[in-house]
Amino acid sequence: MVRSGFSTFRDSNEVPDNLFEFVFALNVLEHIADDRAVLRQLGAKLRQTGRLLVYVPAFRLLWTGLDEKIKHHRRYRRKDLERLTRSAGLSVQKSRYVDSRGFLAALSFKIVSSKKADLSARAIALYDRYIVPPTRALDLLFGGFFGKNVYVLASKD
Repeated sequence: MVRSGFSTFRDSNEVPDNLFEFVFALNVLEHIADDRAVLRQLGAKLRQTGRLLVYVPAFRLLWTGLDEKIKHHRRYRRKDLERLTRSAGLSVQKSRYVDSRGFLAALSFKIVSSKKADLSARAIALYDRYIVPPTRALDLLFGGFFGKNVYVLASKD
């Protein structure tokens, strides 16, 4: 189906294999029970030279009621995400933790938040505006060790 000049699909099974040069999954896998099957499926949609970038929340330690509220199944550690990616038949080119400053903010939120775990739109906007930009420099130092999120860049074998 074509809408507004873009091909759209109701189901990823409708997407032809070997179609995309690049696929970016931003905060998707943590919501899906069978994340390995989805990684395999995304890999099949890549051209032979295609790459896949997966970005997900990191560290079970940071799990709060907010994760449950937004229906996360899991958070990932870097090595586990790499292993999962390889088990889906993809080659890991790079992986790294990001938002190292946010790791501390999320840990603080976990400690002081109620079981309700609500974040206001204002709090999120302030975080995005004042916490995220300066953390990029810190990620150069700490991204190999910890962060609020983790990513993997992969390609077809």
